[in-house]
Amino acid sequence: MIKYYLINIFNNREIVLIIYLLIFISWTLTQKKIRESIFNVLKVLTGRLIFLSIITLLLYISLIIYGLYFLKFWDFSMLKDSIYWTFGVGFILMMNSNKALQEDHYFKKILRDNFKLVLILEFVVGLYVFGLITEFILMPFVIFFSLMIAYTEVYKEYFQVKNLLQIVFGIIGTGYLIYSGYMIYQDFNEFTSYNTLKSFLFPILMTFLFLPFAYFYALYMHYESLFVRLQSSLKDDKALRRYAKKRVLIAVNFSLLRLKKITSGFLFNQCKTKDDIKMEIKKKLS
Repeated sequence: MIKYYLINIFNNREIVLIIYLLIFISWTLTQKKIRESIFNVLKVLTGRLIFLSIITLLLYISLIIYGLYFLKFWDFSMLKDSIYWTFGVGFILMMNSNKALQEDHYFKKILRDNFKLVLILEFVVGLYVFGLITEFILMPFVIFFSLMIAYTEVYKEYFQVKNLLQIVFGIIGTGYLIYSGYMIYQDFNEFTSYNTLKSFLFPILMTFLFLPFAYFYALYMHYESLFVRLQSSLKDDKALRRYAKKRVLIAVNFSLLRLKKITSGFLFNQCKTKDDIKMEIKKKLS
C-alpha cells in the first residue's frame, strides 16, 4: 500500500531524495550537538511571532489556491507542487523579508527570476526521471557537487575549484537534459498537454500572487524593527515616542523605499520636541 502511494504521488527522483533525506535525518539525530541545534531551531519556529507568521502564510497561500481552484486552474493532482512551492519558495521569501530593505528593487528581481531560461530547463529536467536504481546512484553526486559549489560561493579563495565543479555539474545537467529531450521526442503530445502547461505556470503564478503578502510582511517586520529602535532613542518620553510612531506611519505609509530612508543612520536621538520629529522625518525623506 505504501509503495503504491509513493509511486503515484512521487517520481523516482523524489523517492530517492526522500530516502537520502531520511538517512541524513537519522544520522543527525545520533549527534548530540546537532540535536541541540535542531531543538533551538524548533524553539525559534514555535515562538509567538514566527508561529503567527507561518499561520498567516499558510492561510494566504490557501486563499490563493482556493482562488485558482475556483477558476478551474488548480486541482488535487497539484497538491504536491503546492506543498513544494510553499516550503521551497513561499516560506523562504517570507524569512528573507529583511532583503527588501537591503537590496534595491528586491521584488522586481524576484519577478525577473521567474522568467529566466534556466527555470525552463529545470522544469524540463524535472519532468522526466531515470529509473529508481539510476536515480539512486546519481543523486549522491548531484548533492555532493551542489554542496561543494555552495561552499565555494561562501569561501571565494576556492574560485578555481568552483570553475571545475561547475564544469562537472554542467556535464551531469547536460546528461539529464539530453534524457529529458529524448523523452519529449518519444511522447511529444504529453509534453504539450494542458496539464504540463499548468505544472510549468503554477510556481510562476504562485510567486506573482504571493508578492503582495511578501511585500506587506516585509513592511510590517521593518516597522516593528523601527519601533524597537524608537524605544531606545526616545525611551524617556512616552508621549513623544507615540507621536514619532504616528508621524512615521503617516510619512512612510506603504512605501518600503521611504521606510528605508527613514531607518538609515541615527533615529530621533537628538529630538526633544514634536517639531524636531517632523524636521528629522522631512530631512530624511528629502
